[in-house]
Amino acid sequence: MGFPKLSEVSMYPITIPSSGIQTRFRPYLVKEEKILLVASEQNDPDLINQSILDLVRSCLEDEIDGKDLTVFDVEYLFCNIRAKSVGEKSTLALACSHDECFHQTEVDIHIDQAEMDMGEQKDNIIKINDDVSIEMGYITYDNIIKNNKVKDTKTDAEVVYLTTLMSIKAVLTEEERIDVSAEPFEELVDFVNNMTTEQFNLLKEFALNTPEVKLDVTWECESCKKENKMELRGIADFF
Repeated sequence: MGFPKLSEVSMYPITIPSSGIQTRFRPYLVKEEKILLVASEQNDPDLINQSILDLVRSCLEDEIDGKDLTVFDVEYLFCNIRAKSVGEKSTLALACSHDECFHQTEVDIHIDQAEMDMGEQKDNIIKINDDVSIEMGYITYDNIIKNNKVKDTKTDAEVVYLTTLMSIKAVLTEEERIDVSAEPFEELVDFVNNMTTEQFNLLKEFALNTPEVKLDVTWECESCKKENKMELRGIADFF
């Protein structure tokens, strides 16, 4: 006789933050959750990130190129998909910040209440001198997965430097637009290293002002009974 056909899952409207594209998403299925759980058990960051990206793309109604989704797009979409898939609540162990208490209390957070903090939106065309401007853009999730240079960084200064480099999309002159992705990475490094600190700081300010998923959380410490407040930012804080 065969098994009965399951009813179609519900679809929910959502807007992709970086592009403003309106689409719909569905909750993820058991087969998709299984892939994510296996990746988590293997404790492989690359595999986990790729699984999250694949899951998000599968759950969107429209066919969106994963290479176009920024880090904050994927984080925002995943939070919403996860909330509709397994529930709006997630339990975190959060440490008290009062009087060196540091007691960890289990706190239920409502993922569906997470919002996008777009920050102070800046012009993505930055003029560094009379002849040259730099076209900046937000780093994509796909770029983070594939870029081994970021994974090998050891210090915060290196992370900031590479984040800024990866945010450069093109170099503009009166005669041409030089697409950075079509040029050797070493040449980009040499180009940036010959900037003044003032010029580089203009690029860095854009790169570090990346929108993030955020959620304000308030709870009472189980030990000292004092109220705590924390702002969760980014997918790593939510799960």
